[in-house]
Amino acid sequence: MLQIDLSRLRISRKTTVQAAIAPDAEVWGGSELRFSSAVEVAGAVTLAAGGEVVVRGSWKAPVEYDCGRCLEAVPVTFERPLNLVFVPVGEWETSDPDVRTIGYHEMTLDLEEAIREEVVLEIPRYFIPADTDGRCDRCGQAVERIGRVPERPKDQPDPRWSALKALQTD
Repeated sequence: MLQIDLSRLRISRKTTVQAAIAPDAEVWGGSELRFSSAVEVAGAVTLAAGGEVVVRGSWKAPVEYDCGRCLEAVPVTFERPLNLVFVPVGEWETSDPDVRTIGYHEMTLDLEEAIREEVVLEIPRYFIPADTDGRCDRCGQAVERIGRVPERPKDQPDPRWSALKALQTD
């Protein structure tokens, strides 16, 4: 678990966080993401004058996709900044989704759910490697257009419309 001891933070006013969340951790359940190794989190945690807890740093997530063209495994690593703000309950009146609340008497602050939210919202669901000449970046094979209709004379109607033509009433 990725937790901050708030009693120590109230004394020192600043601490660091460096952790790894395992790829098979329960927190990733239902996200449909496949991590090739642990998600790494590093940053600084600061207690502001008004009791707010601010977490600034970054996260790094190695994700494994199936190529959208050749279906081979493609490893991609995402690295993004991490900015989390936790305010005491009752101090924040707006419905800003980027600001989370903590109770006045909380002794620990669990960051896993907030980091899960950041990671899951930032990582794209599907990955198609960039190309310039119609070839898959992973395997190099030429990629044909999906659903290409065979060539036909221009005076004949497209056979895909035949089902609608059968429904036509005069």
